[in-house]
Amino acid sequence: MTVTDSAIILSRAVWRESDKRVVFYSLQHGKVDAVAVGASKIRSKLSGHLEPLRVVEVMFAEGKNGYKIAQCVTQHNFVERPIDVERVQMMGTVARLVEHSVELGHKDVKLYELLFGTLAALEASVQEDLEIVFGAKLLSLATYFGYAPELNVCVLCGSAEHLTRFSPEHGGVICINERVQEKTMAYDVAPEKLQSFLMTFLRWRALI
Repeated sequence: MTVTDSAIILSRAVWRESDKRVVFYSLQHGKVDAVAVGASKIRSKLSGHLEPLRVVEVMFAEGKNGYKIAQCVTQHNFVERPIDVERVQMMGTVARLVEHSVELGHKDVKLYELLFGTLAALEASVQEDLEIVFGAKLLSLATYFGYAPELNVCVLCGSAEHLTRFSPEHGGVICINERVQEKTMAYDVAPEKLQSFLMTFLRWRALI
């Protein structure tokens, strides 16, 4: 059966000689891994619509060897206008986090809306607010997936005072009275610093 859905492209890769394998998160069908036959050919009409960080209307069907994409049309491109590399990297981090955190077939309209809202906020943010917006949105996604580190009290003793270090391995901040052998980083409560702690934590867990 062929279905049509709105989706956000998370990643794509060359598949065999002339096809592309595309992972997207759709509004009604969740995470889907599908093949676009012939999309790697120069004259393919599909190819330009299968780039990551696009909202698309995609028509796909399940065959003997998985899903295949029949049609795909771009509805919005989050990186269409001239955009800086840092912003694109942040959006890519968001896409990788979603792709690595949910199983194929997982569907949740709330996650679709959270992903769309995150990418839209990063697209619209002025440069001076970009790190703060990224940190806040990344924390929302990490919280949704149950990955958010503890940033309010010491993960070892529960103290809310003198929080001086951040430990990716222990999953949060550590107070001045605790000593650990693992590598830590200085903790800074400034909003623009939040994204650096989250990125370190998620990389340690191999999620981005």
